[in-house]
Amino acid sequence: MRSQRPVTKGSSLFSFRNSRLFFIGQLISQIGSSMQVVALGWIALRLSHNGFVLGIVTAAPIFAMLVAGPFGGFVADRLPARPVLIGTSAALGGLSAVLGLLASHNALTVWQLIVSALLVGAVNAVAVPTTQVFVSEIAADSHLRQAITVNNAILDLSVVVGAALVGPVIGWLGTAGVISVNAVSYVGVIAALLFMRPGELHERQKAPKERAQLWRAVGYLAPRRDLLLLMAITAVVSVFATSLPPLLLLLSDQLGKGADTYGTLLTAISVGALTGACAMWRAKPALGTVLVGTLLLGVLESAAGAMPTVVTLIAVLFPIGVISVVLRTALLTLAQLWTDPELRGRVLALYLSVYRVGWLLGTLTSGWLARLWGPRAVLGLSGGAVAVTVLVIGIVLVMARALSVTRTATGFRLVLPRPTATPVGPAAVRPVQDNL
Repeated sequence: MRSQRPVTKGSSLFSFRNSRLFFIGQLISQIGSSMQVVALGWIALRLSHNGFVLGIVTAAPIFAMLVAGPFGGFVADRLPARPVLIGTSAALGGLSAVLGLLASHNALTVWQLIVSALLVGAVNAVAVPTTQVFVSEIAADSHLRQAITVNNAILDLSVVVGAALVGPVIGWLGTAGVISVNAVSYVGVIAALLFMRPGELHERQKAPKERAQLWRAVGYLAPRRDLLLLMAITAVVSVFATSLPPLLLLLSDQLGKGADTYGTLLTAISVGALTGACAMWRAKPALGTVLVGTLLLGVLESAAGAMPTVVTLIAVLFPIGVISVVLRTALLTLAQLWTDPELRGRVLALYLSVYRVGWLLGTLTSGWLARLWGPRAVLGLSGGAVAVTVLVIGIVLVMARALSVTRTATGFRLVLPRPTATPVGPAAVRPVQDNL
């Protein structure tokens, strides 16, 4: 059994070598990935001039991740996370190198973009749940919330930096250069993983060898009213709110603006997200945060569809970024902390499967509707659907006495009975109390 560095009281997440290496490597890679997303989206739109085709290219990796999701959860629970992440990073870097080579010879076609997106999605089906599990190995439960917050902040910071760099890099190296830069960026992730100290990772309990791995996670979730509620919120957000980036790309094109404007809009969301990450650094995620955050996200998304200029749109996208990262951090933190460690990979894989189904349906539907009604109308309808649905969920739970709201000296408190986190056997019921 390997030795582990003890977590002392008052120790910081960044006081650990492995944490510093991991997050630095992630930042380098994610900046490259963010630049490539903008470049490939613009290539797809220029090749097709069709919002629905753009939706297919955007949805292709989601479809692949959905199909391969159960296998990814199995890998995350059963295999050592660090070697798996080294392999997936190498595969993603190789795919980007091939795309960059094709783009440099002006040989990229729509079908090649779709095939490459499917392959990227298949690799990410393993990489994403493994990364989430590896974050818990780096930080342990004592620093899990901070680690998830930092991971989310890196994703958003990478969009800010990537959006700021993509325009100049395209002007200097072309879209092929942007894709090639992303391929090289994976060297940073691989190097960080190789230089970590395995003995300082926080060992987790591995899942036993057994059949019906995924069905055990389904059975674990069945009586868990708390986790099912988080999954329902995840489904609502994924269907109606994840299509924002492609809709903004279509809106930029409709306004006669270029990739720089699209990058500016993404930057506005990401700056807001960084602000939200700072707010979540010391905040304790609560069920009330999830419900109120989802409601506000829907209202603001509807408002974004009504903004007449780029400036007013940016003013709305900033708070959308704040709420998005708060909501994402709260959902991920609560889902992991409320799940037994040996089942986290499979439960997260189920969450991600729900998210991907919604993302797939939402992206394809929004692309088709945007072609008929325009991106503004779709933004308005999607935001309204999020707000109305979460209101209905809350009202139904309160009326069914599955969720109660009580007033305290510091505000309101949500009380939701949930079973104790036990993977087998009957579960005792205990209430969860969250400040609203």
